[in-house]
Amino acid sequence: MKASKIVLILFVSAISLLGQNFGKWKIHADMKTISGTVAMGNNIWAATSGGAFKTGTVDSSFQIFTKADGLSSQNLTAIGVDAGNNIWFGSGEGHINILNPETNTIEKILDIFNSSKIKKAINNIFVKGDSIIVSTDFGITVISAQKLSLLDSFLKLGNFSAETKVLSTFKSNLFYVCTESGVAIQKAGAQNLSAPESWNNYTLNSNGKTITPYKILQFNSDVLLATSNGVYKFQNNTWNPFLLSERKIVDLAVSNNSLLLISEDSLYQYSNSQITTLYNNSSVTFRMLNLSPSAIYISTANGLIELKNNKTRMLLPSSPASNSFLNMAIAPNGSVWIATGKDLTGKGFFQFDGEKWKIFNMKNYPQLVSDAIYNLSIGSDTTIYLGTWGKGAIFYKNGKFDVFNTTNSGMSGIPADDKFLVISDLKPDSKGNVWFVNPLSSAGKPLSVYTKDKKWIHYSFTNPTISTNEFLDKMVIDENNVKWFFATQGNRGIYYFNDKGTLENTLDDTQGYISKSDGLSSDLISYLTLDRRGQLWIGTDVGVNMISDPTRPKTTLSTLVGLSVRNQSVNCIAVDPIDQKWVGTNNGVFVLSSDGYQLINYFNAKNSPLPNDNVMSITIDSKSGKVYIGTDYGLAELSTSFIEPKESFESLYIYPNPFVIGKEESSVTIDGLIRNSSIKILSVTGDLVANFETPGGKIAFWNGKDSNGNLVSSGVYFIVAFDEEGNNIKTSKVAVIRK
Repeated sequence: MKASKIVLILFVSAISLLGQNFGKWKIHADMKTISGTVAMGNNIWAATSGGAFKTGTVDSSFQIFTKADGLSSQNLTAIGVDAGNNIWFGSGEGHINILNPETNTIEKILDIFNSSKIKKAINNIFVKGDSIIVSTDFGITVISAQKLSLLDSFLKLGNFSAETKVLSTFKSNLFYVCTESGVAIQKAGAQNLSAPESWNNYTLNSNGKTITPYKILQFNSDVLLATSNGVYKFQNNTWNPFLLSERKIVDLAVSNNSLLLISEDSLYQYSNSQITTLYNNSSVTFRMLNLSPSAIYISTANGLIELKNNKTRMLLPSSPASNSFLNMAIAPNGSVWIATGKDLTGKGFFQFDGEKWKIFNMKNYPQLVSDAIYNLSIGSDTTIYLGTWGKGAIFYKNGKFDVFNTTNSGMSGIPADDKFLVISDLKPDSKGNVWFVNPLSSAGKPLSVYTKDKKWIHYSFTNPTISTNEFLDKMVIDENNVKWFFATQGNRGIYYFNDKGTLENTLDDTQGYISKSDGLSSDLISYLTLDRRGQLWIGTDVGVNMISDPTRPKTTLSTLVGLSVRNQSVNCIAVDPIDQKWVGTNNGVFVLSSDGYQLINYFNAKNSPLPNDNVMSITIDSKSGKVYIGTDYGLAELSTSFIEPKESFESLYIYPNPFVIGKEESSVTIDGLIRNSSIKILSVTGDLVANFETPGGKIAFWNGKDSNGNLVSSGVYFIVAFDEEGNNIKTSKVAVIRK
C-alpha cells in the first residue's frame, strides 16, 4: 500500500487541471463542532466537521486547513499526533490524512475510504509507538506511522457481532476496546487478534439499561472506563462502578497525579480520593478533553474551550454558524448573504465580506423575530429582503429591521394557523415594488406586492386556480416585469403573472401555467433563473429545460438543452458574466456553455476541492468572477476569469509582461475588455499573427501561438481589442520571450 503525497503550498488547483479560466479554491465551513484536539508545542490542532484549524496557546491567530488545502474531506471525525509530530486526521468517509506541520505536506491513506464497507467513519485515533490504532465503524485498523502501511485489522472482537462499531481503543500491554456492544479486551498472551477467541467481552448494565463505554485509560495502576453511567474500574476481571455514577462521562485524561473527567457539561478533577468540579457550562455540549502543559482544552459542539490561569475563552475561527446554504445572493459591494433554512434547521442569515463572517440570529439580534430565514434577495439600494418560515418578511438595511406579518401587511397565513406566514421568495422589480410569494395562503392569494408608495395589493389565481394546498417557490421577474414561480406540491408546474404595469387594475392581468403536458421534461421543478439574453432556464429532477422567449412560453419551450445534465436532479442554476450556466445537482456542479449544449467543466468532490456533491445553491459575483457554491459540508469559493466586461475601453492590462513561452503551456492575460470583444495579435511590422473572439467577459487569454498553432518568436507584439462593429478599439503591447 502506498500513500499519495500532496504539497499543500504547491497544491494543484483547478487552474492547472481544468484550464486558465478557473483559479483558486477556498472553503468556508462551520467549524464549531470540534471532534477532537491535540497539543503540540505552543499550538493546538483541532479536527472539526468543517475541516481543521491550528491556533496558538499564547495568541488567538488561526490557520485553517480544508479540502482546498489538500485534505481529502471536510468532515473530520478524529485526530492524533505521532512521535514525529505529524498530525493524523480521520474523516467520516474513511479518509486518513497525515499532515507534516513543518513542510505543510499531506500524506493520504485511502484503504478504508476505498473499501467495500458501507460505514467507514474514523471514530478515534490512538498512537502507541509506531502503531497508529484507528477505531472505525467496522472494527480496528493498525497502521505503521513510519511506513504508512496497514499492519493489521481486527473485525470480530470475541462474541460481539462482526464489524461492530468501535468508539475508541486504548493499548498498554493489552488492547482495550470500547464498542457499541460493550468492552472487548485482548486475552493475555493472545497473538492472533484477528481470531475472535483472542478477546474477552464485557457488557455493562445498570437497572436493566445497557451502558455505553466511551473511553479507556490507565490512571496509576488502574484501568478506568468512561461510560454513560459514570466511571468504572477494572478489577478481578470485572468492571465495577468507581466515580460519578449516573453521570454520563464522555472522556478522561491524566494530569500529573490527578484524573480529569468531563461529562456533557462539567469538568471534574479526581485527586487524593476526592472529586471536585472545576468548571461547568450548561450552554454547550462537551465532547472531548485534551491537555497542554499550560491549559485544559474541551472540545464542544460550539467551539473549543480553553481553561488557563483561572480564565476561560472560546476558541473558534471566523466561520459560518452552520453548513446550511439554502439560498444566497451577492450585494453590490461583493459581500455574500445567505439564508439558512426553515423550521429548526434555520440558523438566521449570514453575511460574508470575503474575510469575516457576521451571524444574524435572534440571540444576537432579538428584533429579527425568527431564525428560520428561508430565502433572501438584495435590492440595488443594498436592502436585504428576507423571507421567513412562519413569521412573514423582513427588510434589513443599515442595522434596522422592518417586519411585515399578518397584522400589518394584509397577507394571510396558512389554513391551519392564519398567523403562520411563510414567505418562500421575495424580490424587488425594476420599478421599486417588492413582490412576495405567499405559499399556502389561507385567503387564496399567493402573490402580493408592496408598492414603492407603501401600498399592499394581493392577487389570486384563476387561470388556473392556485389552491391552498399548493406550495409555491422560487420567483424570478423578467425584463417585462412578469413574475414566474413554480409549485412543488399540489398542481405542480410553472406559473406566471403579468400585471401589465397596472398594479391596482386586475382586469388586464394575464396569468398562465406550464406543466409536463405542455412539454416540460418533468413537473418536479426545482429552480428558475433568467440568463443574460432574457431566456428562462428551468431546473427539474431530470435535468434542465429552457424557454427562449418568455413572451411565448409554450411555443419556445425546449427540452433539448443541457444534455450533459440529462437525468440529473437539479437543485440550482446560476448564470455568469459570459452567460455560462452553472448547474448545481446532487452529483456536483456542471458548467454549461451559454446555449447549454456544451459541457465546459464538471466539478465534484473527487476531482476538485468541492466539499461534497450535494450542491444546494450557487451565486456569482460578476465584478470579481468569484463563484460561491453551497454544499452540505461547506461553502466553496472558486475564482474565475468570468468577470463583468467594462462598458467602454479604458486601458488594456497585459500580464505577465514580458511573457515567457516555451515547452509548458502558458498564457498571457488581456484585462479590461468590453462585452464580446475580438482580439488581433500583430507583429511590429503590422502582420497579423493571430485573431480570435473573446469569451465575452472582462478578461481573455492568448497562448503565445499564431493562427497555425505554432509558438511565436521572441519579440514585441501589439494586442488590438475591438468591439463587434469595430467602433471601439484599444491597443497595447507585450514582450514575448521564447525559450
